[in-house]
Amino acid sequence: MSNKATSPVDHGILLEAGTNEAEVLAFRVSGARFGVNVAKVREVVPLERLTAIPHSHPAIDGLAEVREMVIPLINLRKFLFNDSEHRAADGSESLLLLEFNNLHTAFRVEEVERIYRVSWKDTLPVPQLGENACPVTSVLRQKEGLLPMLDFESICAKVGLGGMSLDLESIDKDQAAAKAEVPIIYADDSQLVRAMVKDSLHEAGFQHLRGFPDGQDAWEYLNDLAKESTADNIREKVACIVTDVEMPRMDGLSLTKKIRQNPVLAGVPVIVFSSIATRDNQKKGLQVGASAQVSKAKYDELIQTVHRLLGMGA
Repeated sequence: MSNKATSPVDHGILLEAGTNEAEVLAFRVSGARFGVNVAKVREVVPLERLTAIPHSHPAIDGLAEVREMVIPLINLRKFLFNDSEHRAADGSESLLLLEFNNLHTAFRVEEVERIYRVSWKDTLPVPQLGENACPVTSVLRQKEGLLPMLDFESICAKVGLGGMSLDLESIDKDQAAAKAEVPIIYADDSQLVRAMVKDSLHEAGFQHLRGFPDGQDAWEYLNDLAKESTADNIREKVACIVTDVEMPRMDGLSLTKKIRQNPVLAGVPVIVFSSIATRDNQKKGLQVGASAQVSKAKYDELIQTVHRLLGMGA
């Protein structure tokens, strides 16, 4: 993929839902390789003129104009490596224009490598390395080496962009006694998002919660529940499931498909809670039988959806 000209990204490559596959764009920052799901990438464009933003986070280089939009530009070299001196040797730095959580954000990188078609089975979750560790959600195993998948939602939150915050005052706290023992399972590879989902559900009154860092772990737990339950009593053990789409080992669409194919679990509500709210992803969620789909960062809508699916009102 060339750095010298605008490079739109084809988002219609993977049309079938629940295949546990994705398209990943590999790029380099300070010589290190990283990846991003192509579903989040709108364009790769040359890096041009910037306008500085006073009093912004040190990793924000300024504002860039792309397609008649003014977009904040995050310098990944500064954010990931605290490196303000390094430059690409040939001046070929590029701008990755990403769209997630219904927002456009640009990221400064040094080299765009290529797009790979991958299976989530070839990715592994990373250990929890602490709150201030490098924001990597998973690692893709390739013949070229390991490819860390960056947690762009977490990066945006840490530089003050992206709206990843909880408006806990807006959450309905009625029926607290009835909610306390309602079992809810959630799965997301982002440590930050898992914490925020847990906090929002807790604040709404739900206390019987269990979180998983990937779809495979969640499926193994659910499958074990199904083996010792019936369709009539399964919701005493899992009343609702909230799942991300992008996850190592098994993505959320594949997880939802497996749930719908299991005769014991098939009636359990599944909410797809994803940062990628594209029309194609919405269609895929419907194909695999998602009960509802909510865009990340909309935690109030997530709670309202849980209430609705559980028959607890808005």
